Amino acid sequence: MATTSPYTTGIRSALNNKGVDNSRVGYKDGFVTVDGKNFLKADLNNKGTTYTSQANFDKAYGGLNLGNQPTASPVSPASVSPMAQAAANVTGKQAVYTPPASQTAQTLGKIGKGIDQSAGFQFTTPEAFSYNAESDPAYQSQLALAKQSAADQQIDTNAMLRASGQGKSSYSETVANQIGNKAMSTLSDTIIPQLMQQAYQRYTDDANRNLQTQQLNYGVSQDQLSNLSSLYGLQNQEYFQNPLIESETTGNYLPEEAKAAISNLMGLKGQAEAKGVTAAERADYSKQADSIRSYLDSIGIDSTKYGANVSAAQASQVTPGIRTLAGQQLDQQAEQQQWENRFNYGQATGQFSNGQKTLQAQQMDTANSQYAEQFAYQKARDAITDQRWQTEFDENVRQYGLGYGLQQLSQSSDDAYRQAQIALSQDDNDRAWLTYGDSLNGSTESKYSGMTANQIYDVVSKAFTKPMLDEKGRETENTVLATDAASKEQMYQQVMNSGLPDGQDTQVLSLLGLTAKEIASYDKKYGVSGN
Repeated sequence: MATTSPYTTGIRSALNNKGVDNSRVGYKDGFVTVDGKNFLKADLNNKGTTYTSQANFDKAYGGLNLGNQPTASPVSPASVSPMAQAAANVTGKQAVYTPPASQTAQTLGKIGKGIDQSAGFQFTTPEAFSYNAESDPAYQSQLALAKQSAADQQIDTNAMLRASGQGKSSYSETVANQIGNKAMSTLSDTIIPQLMQQAYQRYTDDANRNLQTQQLNYGVSQDQLSNLSSLYGLQNQEYFQNPLIESETTGNYLPEEAKAAISNLMGLKGQAEAKGVTAAERADYSKQADSIRSYLDSIGIDSTKYGANVSAAQASQVTPGIRTLAGQQLDQQAEQQQWENRFNYGQATGQFSNGQKTLQAQQMDTANSQYAEQFAYQKARDAITDQRWQTEFDENVRQYGLGYGLQQLSQSSDDAYRQAQIALSQDDNDRAWLTYGDSLNGSTESKYSGMTANQIYDVVSKAFTKPMLDEKGRETENTVLATDAASKEQMYQQVMNSGLPDGQDTQVLSLLGLTAKEIASYDKKYGVSGN
């Protein structure tokens, strides 16, 4: 029977601990290989896990040439700069943006791989204790000493017998045999049990060391899994939970991959706008930027806010993200509020932004028109003195209106028609009937008949718009309203000179971008009050 196995060092895990990536380690024909070359012949293979002694491993590793070999795994996509990745993917006329891999997904992959590896781990038990004196060097040494001692005693005894005259005899042989038997009996009864006890102690010590080594190896693997689990929790909080919490406030959700893409795109814009950049370099940046914009569109982010016609400074003001359900509800509420504001404004002015008058304004116009016609009819009728022509005039007006009645009157009685025309022309104030009509509604002011607030806004805004510049400083089709102080003051003057009713001029100025503070300042400067 044999003693416990000294092969407790896992070859693959020991190589990993030395910095040799697991992808470089293999197994072929009983040998553990590194980079396809034989590294060390396994002394023990327990269910696919190879073992050797620590001394054998150290000797083999000392002869391993790692000078020209990588000592770590290839760089993962996540550790490569997205900008460098995009530049590497520019081939010919086609640029392809490869988004960085999810770090949480990579960590989960490592956890799964670690669990698979630890699932095959089993504690090995030592072989049963046995002792073979013939194979024990200590026993052989004691045996040699016992034989030498017995031989020496036999020589001394024979010498003494010869001195006494007995010489070589049966007695001397008996005495010699007794000496030899006694020596062997002492070896068997005393020495061998001691040697066996020593061997058992070595067996116990080796078994304990083996168990401790296995426990340490298993503990290291579990610690690695625990560390990876903690790392996954931190990554999940940083790259998923935090953006979700932020989205509850802003209404925008921005994945980590999109953040990296936008950061990359902003870097390209900065390089393209840098002084001294060549046309070829700018074209290369543009191709890379186009590929990133395509990627942003594919995940639901509007890339036009980062278009080639948008400067880096303008793009930096954009709040990117995918609108959440809460954000969409906020947008709908804002749109509803804007609609209500436009509706209320139209109700107050009598006309909506599309030029359509409100029902109340239409009714007022109809009432004013009816009143004006009735007023003119009454003046014309009262001027006709002949009863016959009054009766005929009344009937024609009733059926076909004032115009038709006057036309028929001119054909029937020139004198009566002339009397009616004189009566209508005697009114010194052509709009006296309008003033009277307004007084019926509680107003004695003259009715405003100039351009509407929307028409004035369109005229003034068009006069003060200018082309938007792209990231290369060129004019684009897009326009932007001027915001400098001189332009705002000119806008103020034009609106205030348009004659809009009080209140409407302030609303138009606000739509043109003037703040309440700026309007108040210009009012004071030009002596305007009551708005």
